[in-house]
Amino acid sequence: MSSSALVTNPFGLPRDPRNVAGYVAPVDVINAILFQNSDALFAYKSFSDPALLHAALQKWAAEQPSSFYQELDIRSGAGLAPLGYLSNTSAKNATIVSPGYALPYFHDSLSSLKNVLLNVGALNYDQTSGSITNDYLTPLNVASQYNYNVITPINNNELQKTTLLSLALTKFGVNTINLFDGVSSTKTILPVNANEIVQDSQEILNKLTKLISTPTPSFDCVLDKFNQLTGWKLHNFQYFGSETAETVFITYGTLESELFQSIINENSNLGLISIRIPLPFDLEKFVQQIPTTTKNLVVIGQSVNDQSPSDLKSKVSAALFYHGNRSINVADFIYEPNFIWSNAAVNKIISAYTSTTINTTKDQDGNLNVIYWNDDKNENLDLTSRISVSAAASTSETFVNLRTKFDNITNAGTFQAQLTISPSASSIISNIDVADASILGNVQLLKGLNILTTLKDHAHLIVQSPKDLAELDLVKDINAYVKNLSLPFSFLQSIIERGVQFTLINTTANDSRLNSIVTQAVFWDQVAKLSLPEIVTKIVAGNADWELNNDELLQTLDAAFNDEHQIVKVDLDNLSKLIVEEQESIAKEAATAAAEEKEEEQEEPTVLPSFLIETGFGPNNSTVAEPQQIQSTTKSEIAKILSFKDAYGVANELRPDLPVENFVVKVKENRRVTNDDYDRYIFHIEFDITGTGLKYDIGEALGIHARNNQEKVREFLQYYGLNENDIVLVPSKEDRNVLEARTTLQAFTENLDLFGKPPKRFYEALTEFATDETEKNKLNELISAAGSVELKKFQDVEYYTYADIFELFPSARPQLHDLVSIIAPLKRREYSIASSQRVHPNEVHLLIVVVDWIDNKGRKRFGQASKFISDLTVGSELVVSVKPSVMKLPPSPLQPVIMSGLGTGLAPFKAIVEEKLWQKQQGYEIGEVYLYLGSRHKREEYLYGELWEAYKDAGIITHIGAAFSRDQPQKIYIQDRIKESLVDLKKAFIDNNGSFYLCGPTWPVPDITKALQDILQADADERGVKVDLEAAIEELKEDSRYILEVY
Repeated sequence: MSSSALVTNPFGLPRDPRNVAGYVAPVDVINAILFQNSDALFAYKSFSDPALLHAALQKWAAEQPSSFYQELDIRSGAGLAPLGYLSNTSAKNATIVSPGYALPYFHDSLSSLKNVLLNVGALNYDQTSGSITNDYLTPLNVASQYNYNVITPINNNELQKTTLLSLALTKFGVNTINLFDGVSSTKTILPVNANEIVQDSQEILNKLTKLISTPTPSFDCVLDKFNQLTGWKLHNFQYFGSETAETVFITYGTLESELFQSIINENSNLGLISIRIPLPFDLEKFVQQIPTTTKNLVVIGQSVNDQSPSDLKSKVSAALFYHGNRSINVADFIYEPNFIWSNAAVNKIISAYTSTTINTTKDQDGNLNVIYWNDDKNENLDLTSRISVSAAASTSETFVNLRTKFDNITNAGTFQAQLTISPSASSIISNIDVADASILGNVQLLKGLNILTTLKDHAHLIVQSPKDLAELDLVKDINAYVKNLSLPFSFLQSIIERGVQFTLINTTANDSRLNSIVTQAVFWDQVAKLSLPEIVTKIVAGNADWELNNDELLQTLDAAFNDEHQIVKVDLDNLSKLIVEEQESIAKEAATAAAEEKEEEQEEPTVLPSFLIETGFGPNNSTVAEPQQIQSTTKSEIAKILSFKDAYGVANELRPDLPVENFVVKVKENRRVTNDDYDRYIFHIEFDITGTGLKYDIGEALGIHARNNQEKVREFLQYYGLNENDIVLVPSKEDRNVLEARTTLQAFTENLDLFGKPPKRFYEALTEFATDETEKNKLNELISAAGSVELKKFQDVEYYTYADIFELFPSARPQLHDLVSIIAPLKRREYSIASSQRVHPNEVHLLIVVVDWIDNKGRKRFGQASKFISDLTVGSELVVSVKPSVMKLPPSPLQPVIMSGLGTGLAPFKAIVEEKLWQKQQGYEIGEVYLYLGSRHKREEYLYGELWEAYKDAGIITHIGAAFSRDQPQKIYIQDRIKESLVDLKKAFIDNNGSFYLCGPTWPVPDITKALQDILQADADERGVKVDLEAAIEELKEDSRYILEVY
């Protein structure tokens, strides 16, 4: 296979840091400025590609050791090595290069690092999607915590300028982070000429030193003098678009800003504010950028886990608030760090917030966009790199832009290259979403990707055939395409519908070099429309390492173009005819099948992704470990393993199968809070967490890992014929490489949901084990479309458990190792925490109702977790974990809190009231606290009633609105109590910026929301304005002022 360096950067690293011109990665422009102006350089390695952010620095330092250079690993205490070095040397200008995800490891050193520039690439890895992300949030949070200023370029053309500005600020003792796009800037190659600034950079810094006489100048002072000296106008914010715009977008991030700039500059009725300096966020300067005609601001805000509002929106809202501008509506488009940016994505965002019509398929000034797809082991991965060199070498009026990606998951390794050939130089490094041509090197990729979505109508598709085309009848047989070439029927249909010009290349008879040459030739012929002599010139220029002979190449290509089995331009009319014939045949077969079986279950078509998910910076290493198999074992085998722990890799861990931190706690108190004769068993339970290290916050939930009733488990094991002392090794459900050694009794008590409701896949698996023909037929019927109603009855009417099903189908007897595989694992259950740790530092409280019902056999059934917890005695130990929540108290203790809840939904409100008590005890002035609660009867279910009354008497709770629906002839519900206080609630919620919380079952949500809308409408009427109540409610949710925790 081609070398990775040639695949991703065919032009190589710049040889001289003072000569950064031609085709380079944007990060190399940054590194050239750093190398010229740093006495000491410390580079921290990145994942997947250790030298990702500093490869050029590494090269230059080895060849020109004029500056101190050291490469370091990321670990706790990062930054201490540079700190130690600098404290013992005379180096004045030092730089640390680091990926953004590493900054939290610098906590021990950031407050001590002086005159050291942090050059940071926004980079992280998303565990959920497995993708590499452009994460600005992590470094921004660390910068904010340690009072660092942050500079980020708003386009790639100013990379060298913002880097030099960052160096200037650092030189004068202003702590600064130069934060840039760590993904696109390293994996994109584009035309650059940074020589003038690189060569003049030292002189600029020297002149600035003479211009600033103050020994400790402020940030603004250095910024103003720098702009005055250079004339570059690198201000905190930059405005683009119409000066009379009514809708203005706000962006942060290089790629984000560039894409919006390219579109908004073409639409005179829109505006854009691009943020260059996010920290310090100058509120006054920001407001000055907003046109007086503006009615709407749309913040394009990055957020983790899609949480709203983004930090950027909060700052924008604060700027408007403090400058008294409350007439402008602020909207928030939230995107996560793994969002895939493209022109189409920006067009959709703009269209969603404005009435502006944008042509999403507009050609950009003669650009030719090409996407190349292949598996990452193919020998021709450098195909587009060679085309890039060919295009760039031919004329000074042609420019190329190359972006490469690796997906180590799809097809066990997929490569994509995006190439733009343009008549003008461009710094934009967007994803291509409307390509003029696509080249497919491996048809197997079509199983996991929809490559046609990113292709224009009537564009070119070049496919390298895995079969000898001479042996296929492409004119008469549709199976030549579908079966022999593995091209999906739907794929072929889409080609016809969209008029895609489809060419097949026979790759079976040639070596990899000739296949590359022929594919390049087809591209230049069909897409670029060049003559054969012109094609030869291009290929020779782009493949200099192959030392091709022009005359021989001309003969080879002429033969290939004239060989009807080497290059096949598919006749779309003929292909369309074959597709129609196949469709008619399928319809006829379907009609016949329908007559035999009318209710055949139809599968939903799979929607394949259009964009590659970037999961690594190089090919998949292809070493896939086989998951450990479930197996039975013996006591003697376990004894041997325990005797030789190191040899067998044995570790003692608390619930190693779970991805969260776990704690062992003890029951301190467990008491029923409803009367013994009441039909609902609700109990309050307290756990002692002394010495466990467990920490929790307001609104969070406690995850409890409940166990099955051991007596019932023993009954099942005896019935099934299993020895409870036999040992089984079970792979963890979270990590198949972790084996848990359990006795059969332990496995069925603590691991398996034996008394839970089986899903359909369990019945499917059980079918294989049924030996009785009648039972097997019954199981097959249950999992068929015809048996769906009865299966639903099994699950939701009879409430059959796994144990019940084994009794119903006694011939189905999987072995122990199969049982632990097909029975679902017990899941932790989460309950809202009913205490504040500030008030109860060594306790955690819960309020739980025992779930129970009578099944069709007259048996009283219980919810597995709630029953288990209710039966716990004082001193019992169990494993727990903490789950974060979106429920947070308002930032200021003065902001009112309005709470409404039913039943055990009151649990988090006890925690909130206790927190308000603590705030008052610390001397804070607290805002109003309104509590609305509901249940059927006060006598039986006034949960925590004495506490609420005591807190009201103590001045913590302002008002209690209790609705006991069945204590009087007319039903009174919680929303009725809220409506009785509309005037007071309007003042608390609207005037004093309060927050509203609703917890408990979902059914009151519409009524509570309506009551909240009444409050909003009353305020609008008072101010004489119109309000969109639906939109207002959604905005309150986004701003975390209307918080729902319902189930």
